[in-house]
Amino acid sequence: MNNSMIKQSFLRILQYNIRKSLRIQESFLIDKEVREFDIVVIQKQDCNNNDLQSFSSAHNFFHLVKNSSSQSRTCIYINKHLRFNQWIVETAESDICSIRILTRNTDNKTQMLRLLNVYNSCSLFTTFTERFSIISRLNELFKNDCEQLIIEDFNLHHFHWERWRCFTHHTMIDTLLNIITNTRLKLLLKSNTITREAHNQFMMIDLVFSSEKIQFMTCKCKIQIDLHQRLNHLSIITELCLQTISVQLSTWWLWKKMNTEALSAYLQIHLSLKCSLDDKIMMNDRVCKIIRVLQKIIEKSTLLTKSSNWVKDFWNQSCFEVVMKSRRLRIIWKMQDTLEAWNEYLKHNDHKNKIIQQMKCTHFRTQMHELSKALKSIWCFAKWARIESQLSKKLSQFLLLKWSDINHMTTTFEKKIEILREKFFLSSSQANVSDIAESFISLTVSFNSRITEDKVKQIIKWVKADKASSTSDISNRALQASFAELISVLMSLFNACITHKYHLKQFKKTQTIILCKSKKSDYIDSKMYRLIALLDIMSKALKSIMIKRLNDIVETHCMLSNAQMRAKRKQFMILTLNLLIDQVHIMWDCEIKYVIFMLSLDIIETFNQVSHVRLLHTLKIKRTSSYIIEWTRNFLKNQEMSLIFDE
Repeated sequence: MNNSMIKQSFLRILQYNIRKSLRIQESFLIDKEVREFDIVVIQKQDCNNNDLQSFSSAHNFFHLVKNSSSQSRTCIYINKHLRFNQWIVETAESDICSIRILTRNTDNKTQMLRLLNVYNSCSLFTTFTERFSIISRLNELFKNDCEQLIIEDFNLHHFHWERWRCFTHHTMIDTLLNIITNTRLKLLLKSNTITREAHNQFMMIDLVFSSEKIQFMTCKCKIQIDLHQRLNHLSIITELCLQTISVQLSTWWLWKKMNTEALSAYLQIHLSLKCSLDDKIMMNDRVCKIIRVLQKIIEKSTLLTKSSNWVKDFWNQSCFEVVMKSRRLRIIWKMQDTLEAWNEYLKHNDHKNKIIQQMKCTHFRTQMHELSKALKSIWCFAKWARIESQLSKKLSQFLLLKWSDINHMTTTFEKKIEILREKFFLSSSQANVSDIAESFISLTVSFNSRITEDKVKQIIKWVKADKASSTSDISNRALQASFAELISVLMSLFNACITHKYHLKQFKKTQTIILCKSKKSDYIDSKMYRLIALLDIMSKALKSIMIKRLNDIVETHCMLSNAQMRAKRKQFMILTLNLLIDQVHIMWDCEIKYVIFMLSLDIIETFNQVSHVRLLHTLKIKRTSSYIIEWTRNFLKNQEMSLIFDE
């Protein structure tokens, strides 16, 4: 489905200090209520040095900001429904993480907010110097360029927030209070609010501070008991009256398990388009109706790739039975509270773990066996294991880019887009077309403009079934499965485009993905990125038909030079290289020893700057059919392109 933008009236932030196993942390992060928060701020103890990046389920919903070190104790999860151009990472250290968020206040004015996540360890292995340096770093991070929101766990007690139980005065508390006073920070969380319950001890060590303006924008800052998941610390939610723009994420369909019979049956009922296409407005309405019908039918006949976060490929009936029996034995032990029931539960729990491990191993070996059958698949798997398997997931945002002429780094999203626009979408140069009016135009070559059923069928079958789709989110597999019902509709639509010499508006919309080139040491240069254009599948079919028509005209009437190797059938790059090598050897075998020079030009960058007037004139000179020339003229006009960066 297409991404849609929705304005949110509140910025919701959740703070949690986690000191439990990875399984409990993962269950917390993928909880339905937790996924509704815009930002989740996590502080974790020294005893848990496992990498949170191993949470594949959490990455379905959040971007992770953290230090790459295994000793990292702070991280920030940013919900994927927030547009990635609204936030930027400032600091990602072991004990301090900070981001900047672009929002709007109640007066609809732009408001930049800096969010800091700070953790001051209380471990016996942490020296006084290390703890003091974390608090001292706050002076450097506090800046007056925007509003501040500090979410922290200092592990320090003071009567300012713990009046009823504070009997000690830590030496670092004076430094912290001086920083709070100098920066005019206000405590948002109410004093004497218990944030940790452990061993019959109640503490308030998880704090929320903010600047003065943010204090007046705060709607809520309190403990949330409902999200408590067997953790000593309690969760803290903060709601700010700041507007953000959320994006409805695209759904991913399981195309290979599409119900083709249901797809064909629905099309026969709902796709009844018998009216003629007499003008351009009717043609645009027709293609929009086809896309809407296909999208509705795909929703009913195709499953989503992620039906549940707990679905595992290795799971079978044996796993289900041992898990259910283990749960029953645990309930019996809870009710009876005897040593015999406890031993029985432990014995079966070990058996359950062995069965699940055995199923995992069997499933892994089956997958490896299937990969070994296909030579191409095993090499793709080996490349992934060698290069990407150990890499952490990258953030969906631009890194710093530099201008080509000066060594100045950009910081804003708009300037980065401007750099990429200058790199990939150069303005076309003004070509000298003074000779066009004096040129003699010969008679055009006659050609049958009618598109037949065989041509459409051949093109749709030629495109790969699971090729990435554009804005319409319609896979070529769906067109191939419903070809019998769609062939008459597509034929009438394509022939109308040829008759009216018109390229539809929907077909002129392109999604272009910006990808980082692999194995590059630095990505501050725009040359380190490349583009991949995603076209609408029906637009791709019509364009392929027109290209094939043009190739047939060129070859039939010998419009290209004999030295031209590309754009001709049965002439490939290998043939070109073999001819070049033969010419070199012929010169070497001559009695006179020649010195061979070869000039190689890369002209791929010039295609985006070709003069449209000169191109259309060249087609006329080559006696191309008039309907192809006029269709090409309309095809080159008003093209729309949207850039997508690692969505």
